Amino acid sequence: MNQYYSAELSQKVRRGMRETRLKGYYQGGGLPYGYRVEDRKIVIDEEQAQNVCFMYEQFSKGVYVRQIIEALTAKGIVYHGKPFAKNTVYNILKNEKYRGVYYHGEERIDNMYPQIVPDEIFDRVRRIIESNKHGKRSVEVTYLLRHKLICGYCGQSVIAENGTARNGERRYYYKCRGRKARVNDCKKKAIPKEELEQLVLDTIITQLKEPELMDKLISAILEEQERRNRENSALLVMQREQRQNEIALDNIMKAIERGIMNKTTNKRMKELEARQEELERLILIEKSKQVRQFTEKEVREYYEQALRMEPQLLINYLVQKIVLFDDRMEIYYNSPITNSPDDGQGCCFYKGDITLQDAEISLAMLF
Repeated sequence: MNQYYSAELSQKVRRGMRETRLKGYYQGGGLPYGYRVEDRKIVIDEEQAQNVCFMYEQFSKGVYVRQIIEALTAKGIVYHGKPFAKNTVYNILKNEKYRGVYYHGEERIDNMYPQIVPDEIFDRVRRIIESNKHGKRSVEVTYLLRHKLICGYCGQSVIAENGTARNGERRYYYKCRGRKARVNDCKKKAIPKEELEQLVLDTIITQLKEPELMDKLISAILEEQERRNRENSALLVMQREQRQNEIALDNIMKAIERGIMNKTTNKRMKELEARQEELERLILIEKSKQVRQFTEKEVREYYEQALRMEPQLLINYLVQKIVLFDDRMEIYYNSPITNSPDDGQGCCFYKGDITLQDAEISLAMLF
């Protein structure tokens, strides 16, 4: 009998815990950084969540974990009174709870952890981590512009290439994949690696150090930020419905206080409460997708920070793509309000002629 009672009790406990999970209630235990508990529900800690988003955004742009920790420490952001450890940051970058997904064994639960990191950024971070794990980086030669160049004539990627000259000297350059693989009749010339990389770095640094262009860039980004937030109609509709539900619930409560209570009012109140709870969850998800409001100071710091980075980090952090012609190039920059470097929202504020011989550049700033 004792054994039977123990097995039955264990089954009831497991069933109760599962029902609690399905309802999205907190079951105890440690919480990941960026969350807290409120009325048995896991909610987002806004201040910590901003730090989590910062880690994901920086890492997705190619910034190393060491630099991310240094940037957080410089801002006075610590973890349990100490600077973040590398393992802590890596665990945060791999935790699916930040995308709103929790697994209990093989059971997937989507309504326990509010989403903090958008899916596209989480997926990009995961791809980078997987790539680094398998050691795909070349240790012989570093091509700063790898995966950033596009042929302006045929649209194919411009890839790293090397060869041996007659004197036995090893030479490195960038060559259009369309021409190399003969998938089209592109005639784009190959460009020496060192010369092109130096030209791109000199151009970026020169342009970002010009106060007039920096002011123009920041102004355009802040205008784009306002436009995107105005167009987030889904969030506005849900917030409007939430306010209407609150008014309806308040009216029902007033009716109950006056003694008006029947099956209809009771049913309607339960429907409104259930919908209100669902709206709260949907609004949190939508807010996590919404572009965070950046101040002018933060936007300026974003670009100034890039200038202090090592060349490879500067390129990964700042450059979205470079469209390359034989006589000119177009540099598209990442923006701090871009959800993902892959979402096509880069800004181009440089078009210039390529003169590799004497590195003279003709500039035209675009917005």
